[in-house]
Amino acid sequence: MNEMGDFLAVSTIGSAIFAIIMAIVSIVAFWKIFSKAGFSPWMSLLMLVPVINFIAFLYLAFADWPALKNQSQFIERPLE
Repeated sequence: MNEMGDFLAVSTIGSAIFAIIMAIVSIVAFWKIFSKAGFSPWMSLLMLVPVINFIAFLYLAFADWPALKNQSQFIERPLE
């Protein structure tokens, strides 16, 4: 192989390894976020699917989190 072919092979392999590492880090992060919000952590796998990941992100942002359902009873209300 020539020098340019070697460079392309190494850069392609490096890019693939970087993409896999970033996917793993993202899945672990969203796994924790979905768990803390009270949703199934398996929903973090939706973040790997294009377009669906955006919809799942919006759902996470605007849905009522099950983990916060019972928290409203602990909020102190001012006495009237």
